[in-house]
Amino acid sequence: MAFDPWDPYRDLRFAGTREHPAYGTCFIAEGRILVEDLLAAGRAGQLKVVSVAATTTAALDLQGRLPADTELLTMEPAALSELAGFPFHRGLMACAQVPAPPPAEALHAARRLLVLPRLYDSENLGLLLRSAAALGLDGVLAGPGPGQWTRRTVRVSMGAVWRIPVWRVEDPWERLADWKTAEPGSEVVAAALTEAAEDARLWQPAARCALVMGPEDTGLEPAQLARCDRAVAIAMASGMDSLNVAAAGAILMFRMTEFR
Repeated sequence: MAFDPWDPYRDLRFAGTREHPAYGTCFIAEGRILVEDLLAAGRAGQLKVVSVAATTTAALDLQGRLPADTELLTMEPAALSELAGFPFHRGLMACAQVPAPPPAEALHAARRLLVLPRLYDSENLGLLLRSAAALGLDGVLAGPGPGQWTRRTVRVSMGAVWRIPVWRVEDPWERLADWKTAEPGSEVVAAALTEAAEDARLWQPAARCALVMGPEDTGLEPAQLARCDRAVAIAMASGMDSLNVAAAGAILMFRMTEFR
């Protein structure tokens, strides 16, 4: 069967999931800011941008700016919305090949590492990746959960999905133990609202440190906390007892980078 260049843009709600026909081979970026960022990465040779899908009007601004071998596809707005499976108002999308995962051995070089043993929400993953990239972390070690190349994760991350290394494994705790033993003095720190947790304002991260964030609903389990060297918590005003995992992660990652 001949390849239809429009296939990656069909049924966009499922882009990056197993329900999408292009699962595992490409991902979709939406909107002018994200597409222009993707094109810049393509021109720099960091990514392979397969195609750009645009309304006739939006396509006029792209002439001469596409990476080599990137196909420009044009369609009227109503037809583009029908193809996407919902009213699509951004006028511009791009399809890029999913890059190869980072080498497993490169994990040991990370000195500031975010660890996500289990997440459930694509937007939280995207926000955490965005914060990790913006704050200069060296990578993310992630267990089961939403894929980094889903439509929502890519959109919310604002390009962080292709900027920061993400090691996807079934058992992040095993890999984390290997990471820790690779260099003496490394520290694994849990984000947890426990009585024993240290006030994050007083926390001074080790020179080589991994921050572990638990899932949205339950946080880290006691057995998981026992595998960490210490726990830190964010002090909150009276009447508030928790933060969204992405907000808490951004605060704690900022604290990590203050002590580089």
